[in-house]
Amino acid sequence: MEVNRDEAARALDIAQKKWTTGDSAGALRIARKSHSLYPTPLSEKLVAEYEQSASPSPPKEEAESELRSRTKPATVKAQEENTRTHTPQQLASVKAVISAKSDYYRVLGAERTATEVELKRAYRKSALLFHPDKNFAPGADEAFKLVAHAFNVLSDAEKRAHYDRFGVDGGRDAGSRPMQRRRGAEDEVSPEELFNMFFGGDTGGRFGVQFGPNVRFAQHFSNNHRRQRGADEEESERSLWSACLQFMPLVFLVLSLFGSSLLSLLFAGSVMPNYSFDLSPPYTESRLTQMRGVQYWVDPAEYARSSLGAEGGALRELRSFERDVEAQYVSRLQRKCRQEKEHKRMEIHMAQGWFGIGNDRARLQAAMDLPLPACDELRRFR
Repeated sequence: MEVNRDEAARALDIAQKKWTTGDSAGALRIARKSHSLYPTPLSEKLVAEYEQSASPSPPKEEAESELRSRTKPATVKAQEENTRTHTPQQLASVKAVISAKSDYYRVLGAERTATEVELKRAYRKSALLFHPDKNFAPGADEAFKLVAHAFNVLSDAEKRAHYDRFGVDGGRDAGSRPMQRRRGAEDEVSPEELFNMFFGGDTGGRFGVQFGPNVRFAQHFSNNHRRQRGADEEESERSLWSACLQFMPLVFLVLSLFGSSLLSLLFAGSVMPNYSFDLSPPYTESRLTQMRGVQYWVDPAEYARSSLGAEGGALRELRSFERDVEAQYVSRLQRKCRQEKEHKRMEIHMAQGWFGIGNDRARLQAAMDLPLPACDELRRFR
């Protein structure tokens, strides 16, 4: 795939460096990955050369070393554990992440307006910093799991929009059902699997991974897992249908006795009007929110019929309505800001050319000067 060309070139460069330092096994592994991403004559040549020079002894030595480590006495293992040290900076980083666990952007070290590429870059940096094999500070394992969970949420557009609006406890405050929250937790990639997806490693065949700046990860569950989920959903549907059938006679009885009264109660409640952030028929009447002065447009006739337009309309309902308007306005600005930053990044990338070939200085300067009006407005709004 053309989109993986840069990633393959970087991987091939890393493989050559590992070969010069004597790491033949690492060089062969990364060269194969480069060739699978974007095959070239050079990558094919290097893979063949590294395979020919590879020695079969390292795997055996590694297996013997692993066997020796498993058969070490408990006292020796305890001594090795005690020799694991950490720096004050590592401990401070772990504490900072744990203290900010409800702020996923701080956990990842990313801006709230970060693009998909910036989120992946932030995850790579944080995952390497807090991986338990590299960071022995107390709580590093918890920090590593928090980083993975934060990326799982923010890399999903729907989950990110929900989090931006409602925060960590949004599932309960927003009235989402427990079944939905449980199912979302099942679908989440585990911390180790996510790490392997970024940095390589055995994932047991459950995930198909593609690399590149514009490639999303695809999660493929095994056939057994799919069948189990299908059986659970079918059982849940049968239980719900059975419960509905049991209550059906009672529902008919209530409707027959109090049908007209119930209808009047249902349609006599508060009716909030629709609105738009752009002037377009039928939204022709301009209004400003009282708290932040956000401009929005409503249909005059619909607004007059609503509970807000009625004489003596409740101030409490108006404030609740305008809070929703302002929340939607912020979400709209965040979405536009991400689009503007992504467009600017692509323009800069196209102006730089491929490996310096086709570099257009004038176009590059124009791309660097591209304004980000939505991002500027978002900063002013905050």
